[in-house]
Amino acid sequence: MKPLILWARDKHPEPYALRMGARDDETVRGQVRISDEWHDFVYDRKTMTITILADTENRTIQLNEWGWEQ
Repeated sequence: MKPLILWARDKHPEPYALRMGARDDETVRGQVRISDEWHDFVYDRKTMTITILADTENRTIQLNEWGWEQ
């Protein structure tokens, strides 16, 4: 879960906001604030990918162990 937290803090620092929701061994669900809007996300802990859910099109981002987008 470290890459997810580092990504949210570094990529969206002002204002930084991450709400954790349900989690299990494979995924973490919650919300992240991007440009003053809350977006639902699903983070896959094994592949280190975050999928930001949207009404029109979902966006998947590959992270490395330091939370940087690949």
